[in-house]
Amino acid sequence: MDYLERMADEWGARAKELAEWVMTHLVNRTDVWTRYVKRQGDDISKVFTIPFREQRGKVFLDHDSLRKHFRTRQASGQVGLHSASSDLTSRWLSIDIDLHDVVEQFAITPEGNLAAARGWQKALIDHGLDPLLMDSNGRGGFHILVIFDEPMSTSSVHDFAKRLTADFAERGLDKAPEFFPGKPRWDHYGYSFRLPGRHHSRPHYTRVWNDEPYAESRWLDGDDAIVRILATRPAPTNLLQGLGIVQKKRTICLDFDGVIHSYRSGWCGVEIIPDPPIHGTKEAIARLRQQYRVVILSSRCHTEEGRQAVQEWLRRNNIEVDEVCEHKPPAHVYVDDRAVRFKGDWDDVMSEISQFRK
Repeated sequence: MDYLERMADEWGARAKELAEWVMTHLVNRTDVWTRYVKRQGDDISKVFTIPFREQRGKVFLDHDSLRKHFRTRQASGQVGLHSASSDLTSRWLSIDIDLHDVVEQFAITPEGNLAAARGWQKALIDHGLDPLLMDSNGRGGFHILVIFDEPMSTSSVHDFAKRLTADFAERGLDKAPEFFPGKPRWDHYGYSFRLPGRHHSRPHYTRVWNDEPYAESRWLDGDDAIVRILATRPAPTNLLQGLGIVQKKRTICLDFDGVIHSYRSGWCGVEIIPDPPIHGTKEAIARLRQQYRVVILSSRCHTEEGRQAVQEWLRRNNIEVDEVCEHKPPAHVYVDDRAVRFKGDWDDVMSEISQFRK
């Protein structure tokens, strides 16, 4: 049996375990991901954001899609994961020390890349972490992966990776490596990290650096590599916080009129907010802010005068929130007195809409 057949058999046999591990430790969001697809006439696979726009919100990443990634024997069908959730938290960080084309080879060698990768791996180990060092393409490209116990603030993960790799010149590289997550943005999914397994353009399967000090072989492949991947220790939150990687409070978005402001008088104008808070509002928001970031969203805030009126009303009633928003922010939960929840039955929804009164 040749190399590719043996690797395909061993990765395919562990596809279920690997898919469960990925879903638990690496998936930041299930609404979008990437897939490498080799179309007829193409020399190499091209990466596409999946699902296509018209299917988003209807199709989600699941265990079956992940199992297919690990079972594929072709240079197509590989899955990539985005490095941040919609509320900008991340379950892992990755450093990509790559060697793509002939031009780079004049300045960068596989040996030089590996030396830099080993240096950063050791630095991470010295921090108490359990980094995976992987041979991504078999020709001088390497990935370092660190997974976390809990989702952490994307911004803080990005800043840590930037600090860690700032010494790239001292490690013999002429430019900083890519690292994930990139600079966090609400309006961009960011680049994706290709999962270990079959390479999308070369006849290669991921190998993993052997951590054992007296190992006969420095690289693990096939089933041995998979065992090492599945045994990776997630970094505990208290350790990460000591490195400046912190947890981010998830956002709770509250409507203003009818949820905070009692709105007994109805609409009196953008700047006129005459009524008191709904009973218990101040205490409830204080409790929420112990665990969440609480923001207020209101149609009043579409004007500066309205936003200032809301802020002044909050101050007058001694209600503290984290932000008053003009536009609807990404949030863990939205609380709105005008919401109708869809539970899968349009007849129920139509009935609730017809009976709805504010």
